[in-house]
Amino acid sequence: MRQLERIIDEHQQQLFSFAFFRVGSYDVAQDIVQDVFIKFYENSRHLSAANNVKAYLLKTISNACTDYLRKNGKFQFVAIEHVEKELTDENEEHCISEFLRIDEILDNLPAEQAEILRLKFVDSLNFVEISELLDANVNTVKSRYKYAIEKLRNFNLLNVSNYE
Repeated sequence: MRQLERIIDEHQQQLFSFAFFRVGSYDVAQDIVQDVFIKFYENSRHLSAANNVKAYLLKTISNACTDYLRKNGKFQFVAIEHVEKELTDENEEHCISEFLRIDEILDNLPAEQAEILRLKFVDSLNFVEISELLDANVNTVKSRYKYAIEKLRNFNLLNVSNYE
């Protein structure tokens, strides 16, 4: 149980952010992360069997987000006045605004390139973690990243000059 508590403390915020920037809803993201932790606990053999717990949880949450979006369509934001949580309305408005801005920029890219940029910049994963999550070769991930950055520069959507 203590090991699970440590895992939750260590990864919960990043996993929530990961889910939120895929589904666009605080409540849905919280539900997804909570469901994944519950399943993880119920299958406690994963606590000791998973070589990379973070990668396992990210992959599981990614799959849950994909399932949610497949069933419910793209993003469904909840009106701020209907949301009860610890975050202030101002923080939520900022997060949703940032989510929409990032999503609009990434809509200019092929899906696999956009996902790599999300994982790199929003979720702060390195190329090895991204390759594990996507079941892709590290060099493939790096080249997709490079092409995505080049495309954004060519579209004049990138203000910062050096992302390598």
